[in-house]
Amino acid sequence: MNHIQQQPQPRFTAKAMIAFIAVILLVLSTSGLLNQLRANPLLFSYASPISLPKFEQGMIGKQVTYFQEQDVKLSLDEAIERFQGQQVRISSNDSVSLGIGVKPVWLKFSIINNDLSDLSYRLAIETPWLDHIDTYLVQNGRLVRHVIGGDALPFEQRPMSYRFYAFEHNYPVGITDVYIRVESIGPMAIPIRLSTSEQAIALDLAAGYQYGVLYGIMLALALYNLVLYVFIRQKEYGLYALYLIGFVLNSLSYTGQIHAVFTPHFGPYFQDWVDIFLMITYSIAGLHFARLLLNTKAYAPNLDKLTIRVTQIIPIGMVVGFLFDQLVFSILLAFMLNCGFVTLFIAMGVYAHKAGKAFAVTFLVSSVTAAVCITISTLAVAGLLVPYNDYTFKAIEVGMAFEAILLAVILAQQFRMAKLDKLLAESYARCDTLTRLNNRFGFNAVVSPIWQNIVREKREAAVMIFDIDDFKSINDTYGHSAGDKALMQVAYCVESTKRSGDVSARWGGEEFIVFLPETTKAQALVQAERLRKALMNMVIDAGDGITFQLSASFGIAGSEDGQFEEKLLAKVDIEHLINQADNALYKAKNSGKNQVQLSSELAQV
Repeated sequence: MNHIQQQPQPRFTAKAMIAFIAVILLVLSTSGLLNQLRANPLLFSYASPISLPKFEQGMIGKQVTYFQEQDVKLSLDEAIERFQGQQVRISSNDSVSLGIGVKPVWLKFSIINNDLSDLSYRLAIETPWLDHIDTYLVQNGRLVRHVIGGDALPFEQRPMSYRFYAFEHNYPVGITDVYIRVESIGPMAIPIRLSTSEQAIALDLAAGYQYGVLYGIMLALALYNLVLYVFIRQKEYGLYALYLIGFVLNSLSYTGQIHAVFTPHFGPYFQDWVDIFLMITYSIAGLHFARLLLNTKAYAPNLDKLTIRVTQIIPIGMVVGFLFDQLVFSILLAFMLNCGFVTLFIAMGVYAHKAGKAFAVTFLVSSVTAAVCITISTLAVAGLLVPYNDYTFKAIEVGMAFEAILLAVILAQQFRMAKLDKLLAESYARCDTLTRLNNRFGFNAVVSPIWQNIVREKREAAVMIFDIDDFKSINDTYGHSAGDKALMQVAYCVESTKRSGDVSARWGGEEFIVFLPETTKAQALVQAERLRKALMNMVIDAGDGITFQLSASFGIAGSEDGQFEEKLLAKVDIEHLINQADNALYKAKNSGKNQVQLSSELAQV
């Protein structure tokens, strides 16, 4: 422990934490700029149209051109004129991702239908937190449909009562130009999917099964550990359960599922606030769970303090943002905490591994895997470096499910080790440290239920107590070390000569006891004589070529054949039986030692 405490610790000062926060905020706030820098600024190019029915279904980001408004909201005609001037960009990914708190964006793609069949297609923007979405369908220069939606509208005003912005349309033969204007305070991630209505239903069912499996795994683990917490009151089990429940609720929120079912009419921006506060809820629970699981306070106190401060300062900042209605500020803080969550989880795993903590490697594997998946999803949504698509969006669920399973394995191993430690402690409490026989406590714990069964069924039983003769002279002559060897060898002799159902113990000092169930006094006498002779034949090495032998005196009490009846049982308990055997031992000592004496009290009842 002293060695661990002397290891150098990182200096996580307040200035360092402020710098860390500033860097994260700078990166997130410039996400739109970074996205633009990596986009292809093709000013005189043409995005390929979508050809029906050849195009079956999928993300259409690479067929989309787009530009962002500056300071003035454009009308549809002004947007069309801008697209015709080709001062636009072509998306290089399956989704257009521009970052957090960026200006409204106009998108355009064209659909060519060469088939006379009347197929219904669903157009969906699979990000449920976009606030205002206007879609204009233009054919031959004429507006044929205007579809209004977004998270800021009540469900009854949306084109479909669906967790995403979506609508269905029959595209006529010819060319249909689709213009979409998106305005949102939150992350501007715009994954557009086009599919037939039948394919859209099939995708919804598949997504439902996928989410059902992932949520089912995590909720089952959460419930199990919550039950463990209720019964054993160890905080890490409760925090682990909160961590998983918080993540499932957060996932249900940012995928739109919880709002489509439970909170469809809670007003504009409600989902945005719920998303970010649920995001930090599972992050905070996860960080405190990791602190307790790995006990970072013991070997990485500065890291432990930093974790506590992060889980305090950022939520307070988000509450301030909520009170002053600063959604972008709070969103940036939430994403910063998510990034900090990933970093701190890995840092705790590294320090735990250096400190030689059990399960540190498993924790590191789980945290790094989850960190990679969380980072992929977070960067994709924020519009940074990673393309937004089905795989990057769901990476966080897959990574968290994998992490949840490994963390559950760690908790299960920890629980098993705690049980083994308890059993080991109980074993030591019941065991004589020198001879490894039962001590008095252990003897009583083992014999008590056996005795109750004997009394209930009116069966036979006997107790044998013996004492090593002149043991003090052995210690005085050969030394206490030789005396200990004698006690250990006597214990071995007792164990090797007793029957499997007998219970032996070191009763104290040089005195031993054996409980013999299903045994009369006469049978116990035979057992005692066999053990007495075995003890006499032992040769004990006192060291330096010196050996010696010993003898023992025995006292026996118990039932006689056919005598252990109800009248007898009413007057006898195990303590009384032991006392009578002890009296018989006293008689053996006073009668010359190295002999067996029987108690006569029970036979006279």
